[in-house]
Amino acid sequence: MKALYTFALFFLFSTLAFSQLNLSYIGNITYDADLSDIWGYVAPDDTEYAIVGVFDGVSIVSLADPANPVELFFIDGAESTWRDIKTWEDHAYVTNETGDGLMVIDLSDLPNSIDSFNWEPGIPGLGTLHSAHNIYIDEYGYAYLAGSNLNGGGVLYVDVFTTPGSPVYVAAGPSEYSHDVYARDNKLYSSEINIGEFTIYDVSDKQNVQILGSQATASNFTHNTWLSDDGNVLFTTDEVGNGTVGAYDVSDPSDIQELDQFVPYETLGDGVIPHNVHVWNDFIIISYYTDGCIIVDGSNPTNLVEIANFDTFIPASTGFSGAWGAYPFLPSGLVLVSDIGNGMYVLEPNYVNACWLEGNITDANTSGPINGAHIELMTTNVSDLSNIDGTYATGYAVSGTYDVLVWHPQYESATAEAVLENGVITLLDVELVPLTPFSFAGSVIDADSGDPVPNAIVNISNFFFDYDIVTDDNGDFQFAAFYTGEYDVYGGKWGYHTSELSSTMINEGNNSLVIEIEKGYEDIFSLDLGWETELAAFSGPWERGAPI
Repeated sequence: MKALYTFALFFLFSTLAFSQLNLSYIGNITYDADLSDIWGYVAPDDTEYAIVGVFDGVSIVSLADPANPVELFFIDGAESTWRDIKTWEDHAYVTNETGDGLMVIDLSDLPNSIDSFNWEPGIPGLGTLHSAHNIYIDEYGYAYLAGSNLNGGGVLYVDVFTTPGSPVYVAAGPSEYSHDVYARDNKLYSSEINIGEFTIYDVSDKQNVQILGSQATASNFTHNTWLSDDGNVLFTTDEVGNGTVGAYDVSDPSDIQELDQFVPYETLGDGVIPHNVHVWNDFIIISYYTDGCIIVDGSNPTNLVEIANFDTFIPASTGFSGAWGAYPFLPSGLVLVSDIGNGMYVLEPNYVNACWLEGNITDANTSGPINGAHIELMTTNVSDLSNIDGTYATGYAVSGTYDVLVWHPQYESATAEAVLENGVITLLDVELVPLTPFSFAGSVIDADSGDPVPNAIVNISNFFFDYDIVTDDNGDFQFAAFYTGEYDVYGGKWGYHTSELSSTMINEGNNSLVIEIEKGYEDIFSLDLGWETELAAFSGPWERGAPI
């Protein structure tokens, strides 16, 4: 397959001097097939190369001129959506999920030639290796194959250091399916996506592997892990819509502690999916489907803050398109991003520490903590919610003086000024004055007869509140404490149509409501009318909710 350089795209980027936050476009190369993961290689003459996983093989790209990447070689391989690549000395090792085992590429004669073969060993007691989802090679030269067709997808240990270019099977780990692996200092961090957790193994004795600890991740779909430079914090991705990048203290694997969860503010709640995370000098380099490459300052792992981004997939959308991998380990500092449909990008990062903003939100009367207060950094898209103890932690990449708006539906809003500096934690505590609640009552009646409807279900909700209540024998309902706002109101019961009153203003002067419902049979699923399930859906019990 021939890689095609897109001069028109280059001209567009060059003309616009295209650069997003702290990540600048340098070069691009496109392909006539979809891409998967990406890795880098540095030759003895210091020339840098990109090794790109392509649907039908592997592309070796020279970065001698990073603004003009050039494909030197293409190695045909089994057609596969998934390829993962790692290097040891002057060889690259490539997995795929279709066949041909492990591809071994000799890079020692670049840029003149390359050689390759497929390693498909027969392993006693397990069978023949045909495929694997992922590979990692540790500092000792052990390769860890994850998600292979053997051992139930559990990790296989392979020696690639004794005779580089000639892999030797060593042993198999536990047979729990591993989707992705990372290893350092004889500890293996396995992303066990099917059970939604990562597990830490002691692999110092490959024949007698021990479990040190495990931890469920926020969205229970643990896709990928990478360790901080000091080895104390593990960063993870959950490959689901609105999934988070998590930070966990793993200094004691038997007592793992969650530190923070990161989501990009720009597409918050839009369903964007994080894919892979790498760590360089305590900066977290993340590839996001449809959101491109995002860099987060991980040096303060209890407060993860985005400091750079470059979107390789411009349409605002979600799903499995856009950036697959982001490789940040070249000596030049360049970041290589593989976009599934748009080719390989060469980006130049400007690594800056975050400007952290942290503090406490408290009740002005009681000094007690306020949970769920909104903290907004004005003129930016940065926001946060206070925790149950009133604390918050957020930040921004750009220093300056900012107004900070703090609000909660049960309190008067307040604005304070914060001076933010890169690499500095700015402390800002804010007191909020509570509002006075009022009583609110209503009733549900039959639209035709005017008779009260007992045991009717009422839902009253807006951005802040979500109330469910059932009417009494007289068809009445009441709230002792309610707060001014615009609400959507639903009333219904099985045997009646559901009534909807959108954008209804409820305040102290308008604190009663009559909901009329008509007889009939329907369920628009705005209320829980008591359906019970007997059979499971494709991936679990049926549930009422917004469809994805």
